[in-house]
Amino acid sequence: MPSSVLLLGSLLLACTGGDPGDGDAAAGGIAALGGGSGDLSAVRVTTVATSDDGLDLPRALAFDLQVADRLWVVNRGDDGATILSGAGTDAQESQHIVDPYAMHFMEEVSSIAFGQPGTFGTCQESRNTYNGQYAPNDFMGPTLWSSDLEVFGSSNPEAVEYLSDLYGFPVDLGSHLDMQHESPLCMGIAWERDNRYWVFDGQEGSIDMVDFHEDHGVGWDDHSDGETATYVAGELARVEDVPSHLALDPATGLLYIADTGNGRIAVLDTASGTRGDDLRLTEPGTQHYEMDGAELWTLVEGLDQPSGLFLHDGVLYLTEHGAGMIRAYDLDGTELDALDPGLEAGALMGLTVRGPDDLWLVDAVADQVLRLQPAE
Repeated sequence: MPSSVLLLGSLLLACTGGDPGDGDAAAGGIAALGGGSGDLSAVRVTTVATSDDGLDLPRALAFDLQVADRLWVVNRGDDGATILSGAGTDAQESQHIVDPYAMHFMEEVSSIAFGQPGTFGTCQESRNTYNGQYAPNDFMGPTLWSSDLEVFGSSNPEAVEYLSDLYGFPVDLGSHLDMQHESPLCMGIAWERDNRYWVFDGQEGSIDMVDFHEDHGVGWDDHSDGETATYVAGELARVEDVPSHLALDPATGLLYIADTGNGRIAVLDTASGTRGDDLRLTEPGTQHYEMDGAELWTLVEGLDQPSGLFLHDGVLYLTEHGAGMIRAYDLDGTELDALDPGLEAGALMGLTVRGPDDLWLVDAVADQVLRLQPAE
């Protein structure tokens, strides 16, 4: 097998935390959720970060696939990111970074997913108002970023000089690597491969496959090689202010969806469907088209605003925003465990999992990151 394939496979497994077909971790319940007891006293809850670290309405979090113990948290309140290096260790340090042009490229950020080495993507729950300065024009979608802390949040002087001269006024597009603009009110994101991501388009109630292809470099503005394919339009439903996170199983190509407005976990077979009609372009020069006949079904129903979603070792971990519950399911939709973490209403959004005994989540009300482990 070529080394490039082996590398891709290892990255995909790291993205979901292990072998998606191995559900043995769920035997006897999930340790970080009380081991089947439903008892919060069986869980040790540690506050890892607070507003003192720059958290401001945190909605999603993800570990850097290339840097051990580096946790990124994205904040809707200021369109920024809090980065915890050595997260959860005695050597933990935090940085709070807001990109120079976050008012567009990370406006109302809802979700984050790490991609190929040195990059990550975000989605924005925005119709592009530049933080309320202009009327919405729906020129919005997922953004591709560098995870290099010497790059993220910085300006590219060469791009600033060239674009300012070109347009005749100061232009600083910050540190973004690329963007596509066909998925406004974007509520969730998952990485597949290369620069290809899957996103929840809250405006159309669809899943969009977004491929940035070659990025344009730090702070430039040529997005013309991008591609967006729209699946199952109208079959999903957004709830305002509640992210709808995604989890992709690289072994099967199945995309698990927190379908917040329909109260379910839905599943899309990303290998299904055929290319249909071209769709309206918000950004000239790109590709935007419909996929016909894609297969979508319900795995779990009757949920109260499902939001955060993460796949680890064949277990789907879910935050139920409305009910304030954390739940775990196998890939047949059988509930394995559930816990009420005792947080305020509206607190639960994104989560990430490093093992059945190590779960991390945001508290969007108290501006905290919490870590759940078995009580000693």
